[in-house]
Amino acid sequence: MVDLQSRTKIQGPFESLCAIIWQSSYRIRDGLEPKVVAICKKSEEKKECLVGNNQVIGVVKVDHSIREANPSDLARLIKNEIIDEQLKIDEAIEKDHELSDVVVYGVNLTFVNMEGVDHYGFDWKGHKPMNVSYFIDGVGDAGTVVVLPTGPNDSSKYGDKGRIV
Repeated sequence: MVDLQSRTKIQGPFESLCAIIWQSSYRIRDGLEPKVVAICKKSEEKKECLVGNNQVIGVVKVDHSIREANPSDLARLIKNEIIDEQLKIDEAIEKDHELSDVVVYGVNLTFVNMEGVDHYGFDWKGHKPMNVSYFIDGVGDAGTVVVLPTGPNDSSKYGDKGRIV
C-alpha cells in the first residue's frame, strides 16, 4: 500500500486504489472511455445530533483521457472534487412517491469506501463477529469496487494497514 500511495502522491489508500483501478479498467475496455465514476463514502462533515450514516454519494468527472491521465491527478480528483448527487437522488425518490428503486451502485463505475467501518467491533452480549460477509445488491452494468479494511484475523505483514478490494 505504501508503494501505491507514493506512486499516486496521495496519502489516502482509498483514493490511490480508486485511481489505479479506474485507469486500469479502462485501459483494457473496448469502445468509449467513460469519464465519470461514482464515489460512495462517509461524509467528513461533522453534524451535531445527526443520526444516520451521513453517506456521500457523488460523482467525479474528467474532461481528458483516463488512459493517459496521471494517477496522482485522478486520486486528487477523487479526494477533492466529488460532486454531491444526494439531492438529485432524494428528488428522484420523492418525485416517484418513494415507490421506485434507485440504482446507485454501478450506474457508473462505482467506488465504495468502507475503510472506516468497524464491522468487527460490533459486540452483542460479549460476542463479536469472527467473519463478516459483504454483499451489495442491485449493481448496475458498470460495476462496483468496495474497499474494506482487513479483518482482525488477517495474517498479512501489513496488519491493520491492509485493504481488501
